[in-house]
Amino acid sequence: MHCWKTINTVSEYGIVRLTLLAVLTFVSVFCTSYVMTSLQLRAPHTDKYLLFFFIAVLLLYPVHKAIHYLALLKYRKKIKFRWKIIFRIVPIMRLRLKEPIPKNRYVLALLTPFLLLNSAFLAVAIFFPLYSHYACLLLGFHSSICLIDLLNVKNLWHAPANSLIEETPKGYEILVPAGV
Repeated sequence: MHCWKTINTVSEYGIVRLTLLAVLTFVSVFCTSYVMTSLQLRAPHTDKYLLFFFIAVLLLYPVHKAIHYLALLKYRKKIKFRWKIIFRIVPIMRLRLKEPIPKNRYVLALLTPFLLLNSAFLAVAIFFPLYSHYACLLLGFHSSICLIDLLNVKNLWHAPANSLIEETPKGYEILVPAGV
């Protein structure tokens, strides 16, 4: 096996640019989803469950990471958990792969939280129009959390199909068999 490419999304884009992209993602997804659901459903909104909304916001990131872990459950012995603090106050949970895994499985693990949680938020917005504003806010916030995952999927998309993904301190390494 040899390294086909190394990807480090944070160093490639920079933390300031990623933060700006995440804020823009949040605003655009929230505005679009809120306008679409408001135009279609025309229901009054209520703030009855505001406390549950704040709890959902706090739990969104750990649930997102738990879904990543569940998508990699077959490889659970190859995963190590790490905590990192950025900006001196924001805790970031990292799932680090100790051994390479197939590219397709890794891409599936990156996309699973995006597909599951965003589908759930859209369903809540459609089927419970009184709370669609909460669902649209959660949808926007979760989409901004998924930004780095989606950028990693974009970078992995053109990698050879039989490649393996390994995490190193430098970033993700795409490993391919010696003959490719």
